[in-house]
Amino acid sequence: MARSSKSVARTLEDLTLDSGYGGAADSFRSSSASLCLSEAHGGNHWHLTDSMHSRHNSLDTVNTVLVEDAEILESTEQCAKLPELEDVPWSLGELASALCRDKEMTLPPPPQDVLLRLSELVSRALVRVAKESQRLSLRYAKCTKYEIQSAIKIVLSWSVSMSCISAALSALSLYNMSTEDDKFSRGKSVRCGLIFNVGKFFRWMVDGRIAVRIHEHAAIYLAACIESLFREVYARVLRSALLERDNGIPKFTVETLDQAVNTDAEIWGSLQPWQHLICGKNASGEL
Repeated sequence: MARSSKSVARTLEDLTLDSGYGGAADSFRSSSASLCLSEAHGGNHWHLTDSMHSRHNSLDTVNTVLVEDAEILESTEQCAKLPELEDVPWSLGELASALCRDKEMTLPPPPQDVLLRLSELVSRALVRVAKESQRLSLRYAKCTKYEIQSAIKIVLSWSVSMSCISAALSALSLYNMSTEDDKFSRGKSVRCGLIFNVGKFFRWMVDGRIAVRIHEHAAIYLAACIESLFREVYARVLRSALLERDNGIPKFTVETLDQAVNTDAEIWGSLQPWQHLICGKNASGEL
């Protein structure tokens, strides 16, 4: 009799956590899994423990609470780092198009190495937002636009977060105003007025197990916010006095990009590789 009651309880739990995707209940239970530091790779790589199988192991890096091992931190004399993403939900071509989209930025796209570095920096902010969204989604096992919006406000500075949220609201408004015919003739990204692929962000969130259930508006919000963040960082680098110009055309280098980010207190902290978030200071510690 006891075994029968346990079976019924398990069945009810699985039905409650049903998201429309296979293994939803297992995915929710695995949200308590943790990332552990692997000494076999020089102590710089993270692997997931007690996680379910996923399509891309690198996307599991957002599935969890990091274990703060005091002994490891003391032995390496370094702060815990964010996991590095091998796969991101955008391409360099999409990034170059997004940066050159604004009318005031009618400049040739930055070199390939600068785009790679910029992509690496913003991917750290993506990890922070994803982890925070995952934490906020645990109560109801569902990620909506509200969790993404709250995560953006928590992770980014006030002015940058407001810019990103405004872009997200604009994208969602365009999507909601699209007609029924547009569903078959145009993709979601075009209907939202975005360069980044909304479908890729949705799949990235599902594979990364941000939540058991993920609303399509959450993917639109995240895609719009990250695209806006790229343009915000790019615009701040353009306005930086450290950027050298040749006949009005800026000379972009990785060093110039890093120096411009290091001197900006509103974006420097969220783009750092450290697990803890540094707010309101630049690389020199100035407010």
